Amino acid sequence: FFLQLIVNEACDVKSLKVFITHNFIQMFLELFDAEEPREREYLKNILHRLYAKLVPRRKMIRKAITDSFYTLIHENFKFNGAAELLDILASIISGFAVPLREEHVYFFKTVIIPSHKVQTCHLYHEQLLRCSMLFLSKDPQLAIHLVDGLLRYWPFANSAKEVMFLSELLEVLEVCDITKLEPLIPKLFKRLVKCIAGPHLQVADRAMCFFENDYFLSILKTYKNFTFPLLVPVIAKIADTHWHKILQESLNALKTILKEIDYNAYERALNSKDSKCLYLVQDQKELKKERIKLDEKWKALTRLAQQKNPNFKEPIIPYCDTHIAVSYTHLRAHETPEHLVCRLLLEKKKHITQ
Repeated sequence: FFLQLIVNEACDVKSLKVFITHNFIQMFLELFDAEEPREREYLKNILHRLYAKLVPRRKMIRKAITDSFYTLIHENFKFNGAAELLDILASIISGFAVPLREEHVYFFKTVIIPSHKVQTCHLYHEQLLRCSMLFLSKDPQLAIHLVDGLLRYWPFANSAKEVMFLSELLEVLEVCDITKLEPLIPKLFKRLVKCIAGPHLQVADRAMCFFENDYFLSILKTYKNFTFPLLVPVIAKIADTHWHKILQESLNALKTILKEIDYNAYERALNSKDSKCLYLVQDQKELKKERIKLDEKWKALTRLAQQKNPNFKEPIIPYCDTHIAVSYTHLRAHETPEHLVCRLLLEKKKHITQ
């Protein structure tokens, strides 16, 4: 009935906008969290028609949608209607005038980019990618910010999400201006090397697809002084030892491509002993032996310090084998009500102490 009311030409904007207040829009957006997809689809149609008809309320609707995404990114980490809201945003973004206004650029930087870090991002990644590419079609300079955001929010221990990020990263790089990519080159190629040298086949295979792209190869050639020392030692090592035959063939083909780009640079990088990524392909047994030796040295130093000063306390090290590394977002997403109360009390106590 509500949809028919909005579509009805007899219902004019002046009489309708009296009832479409900020509170109404907020409560309406909360309905998007429903589990039933058909319900969300119907709500999407209603909101889309409202946005099209109520021009004076457009800014208010955009703000309410932005607030919903802030809640998703920073508090709840799950919102069933994110895909539907991004569908609406895609049609809104396509109508933005060029050059983009400051508020639209701010929305891109504070909502579109951080939405990638949400654990449930895979549920709406297709729509998020569409919104991202629409923004880049309006302003290609935003591509640098998106590449930086993807590298900053790279998924941890989630291979399916890594594959999605790699696909998006390749699309975004094709829009980037090569001359402005220099600050991100070390971070970008370290990430690609980690993906190629990693244990997951699909992630490694998707990372290898980058080298089939002509534009990416032009980036590789432009910054070969940075890229070769990172790539060559690792590629040369795993090309001979990789367990998967097809990927091994791709790695050998990549070796040939790198030699053709600059043979002298390839040889220099291959013979270099200070490669920052070579540890990724070193024998784990050897790394473990080195780690044990270093631990023994630290224990000996701790004993000496305790002999000289009985009050000496062993420092808390940031990482050891018994620690489990998880993101703060992950911890907050699985926080129970009891843990929430404890955290808030501790934060309050800390604030009072300060």
